[in-house]
Amino acid sequence: MAEKRDYYQVLGVSRDASADEIKKAFRKKAIELHPDKDSGDEEKFKEANEAYEVLSNEQKKSAYDQFGHAAGADQAGGGNPYGAAGGNPFAGGFGGAEGFDGMEFNFGGGNLNDIFDMFFTGGRNRTRDVEISITIEFEEAVKGTTKTISLRVADSKNGGRKNEEVKIKIPAGIDDGQSIKMSGKGEINQNGDRGDLYIHVRVRPSSEFRREGANIITELNVDFADAALGGESEVKTLEGKTTIKIPAGTQPGKILKMSGKGMPLLGTNRRGDHLIVVNIIIPKKLSSKQRQALEEYRKAGGRKFW
Repeated sequence: MAEKRDYYQVLGVSRDASADEIKKAFRKKAIELHPDKDSGDEEKFKEANEAYEVLSNEQKKSAYDQFGHAAGADQAGGGNPYGAAGGNPFAGGFGGAEGFDGMEFNFGGGNLNDIFDMFFTGGRNRTRDVEISITIEFEEAVKGTTKTISLRVADSKNGGRKNEEVKIKIPAGIDDGQSIKMSGKGEINQNGDRGDLYIHVRVRPSSEFRREGANIITELNVDFADAALGGESEVKTLEGKTTIKIPAGTQPGKILKMSGKGMPLLGTNRRGDHLIVVNIIIPKKLSSKQRQALEEYRKAGGRKFW
């Protein structure tokens, strides 16, 4: 018969760990090792449960600290699976006062396996979600699009797999890395209930526009004379080409903003802005007339042009 491991080692805590630290360590181990998970380990799960039952009970813990496992095999394995002092390690949620998505979990007493059956939506008959990734073009993210995919999911009710076509409506303004949830399009359990489908969207970058949130950023090369005197320039936007005004005295790096010309904001009728970063272009070669004009400018201003 294999020698029992030290209970503190089983939970991965020090011998002077507080009751709260012991409880947190057990919750982490229980979620990791529960046999209903694909990566679970039933024997290690039982070992962790036994360790917590002893270390969460003040009297049992005291006896164990003095005598180790010789304190009595009957101190673990019966009665309240959470010990007298430790309480339900899952009361108040996973990882804090609240559980996933702000939901509070308070399972009271009961058997730990029952708790995990609830947590995993029905134990071995739970519904399973499906996750896929799709890639769309930048222009499709601007306007929104619909994609039809072939999906093959497990169908436990009919003992096989199910093939079906799914139409995915991708909203305008979706960003790279965002996801779409389609309820009831996941795997089918033995009762005919279905999990959900999660579509992770990747957006190919544009060669013309840089995106930051809902804003679009482009660069505009402006002749130094137009920057100094003011003028107009043609720019390409998400909706096509348009003409903008260049204010007199525009400096390098100045940002010109076209409000409401950026990406659509998801769930609204609003849009971000199109931001245009100005680059001032200095000619490398000048004609004789250009050089003469600049010399006159330098004389008139008493300063060098840069």
